[in-house]
Amino acid sequence: MSSTPGPARGRALGYALVAGSAASWGSWSLMLRPAERLGPLAPELVAMLVQAMTAVVSVPLALRARPGTARDGRAWGLLAALALSNAINMWLFFKAMALTTVAVAVLTHSLAPLLVAAFAPWVTGEPSSRRTWACLLVALAGLTLLLEPWATPARGLVAGASAGGASAVFYAFNVLGQKRLGPRFHPAETVGYQAIVATVLLGALVPAGGWSLVAGQVPLVALAALVPGAIASLTFVAGLRMLPASHTATLVLLEPLVAVLLGVIVWREPLGAAGALGGVLMLGSLVASVQTGRPGMNAEAGEQ
Repeated sequence: MSSTPGPARGRALGYALVAGSAASWGSWSLMLRPAERLGPLAPELVAMLVQAMTAVVSVPLALRARPGTARDGRAWGLLAALALSNAINMWLFFKAMALTTVAVAVLTHSLAPLLVAAFAPWVTGEPSSRRTWACLLVALAGLTLLLEPWATPARGLVAGASAGGASAVFYAFNVLGQKRLGPRFHPAETVGYQAIVATVLLGALVPAGGWSLVAGQVPLVALAALVPGAIASLTFVAGLRMLPASHTATLVLLEPLVAVLLGVIVWREPLGAAGALGGVLMLGSLVASVQTGRPGMNAEAGEQ
């Protein structure tokens, strides 16, 4: 399968789709925090409802899709593996959040871009340039400063970091697997079929007392499930197919950046000097990553 990026216009659209998806994922708090103020809200239930909404939106589109190439048993097997890894990734990340601090969980989960960049040359045939590696490392350093994991005691450090790191492995597998599937499956197929499996598996994890929602929570959770859930998933997979996997992995670090910025602007959460510096480093590295997609900027890596 060819891994040559598309024309400049198509690549620009890919950057916009992936960046928009990542920014949307960073906006969960706009809907879920008001919902949590209205009553208890089990995170497992939210995750399940997000996947259920994704299935409802994507599966009808998938059934009407006309893939460009035939699918053999190996392709369907990879899709099934991606569906399972998607569910395990979500479960492990929620587990990490429950076991340790948010900062430790997010940081260890954010090792995924490094894994994608490291394995992309072997899995998808896409080389990772020195510039891409530099962008990734600077972005992760910025994320560390932004989250300041040293600011609060890290309860359950080993167990939580292990769960977060494991979720990064499954997330990276999913990104690279999506690239391998390429045009054999329409984005709605990969998103929709994975969502069906994730809905079932996550539903089994909802605690016995976690199935209830009060009336005011329903529209908020539904909006979260639709926009940063279903729509962002579809646009992410569509954009992923237009870009090198390593560029995509860097851009998804917009999610924690947007989440922290919304925390400061909307929820009046404090941001120290280290966090501000981290945000600047992240933003600069993300801009530099996009610049590698411009003609003449990445010839050294053979990414044109």
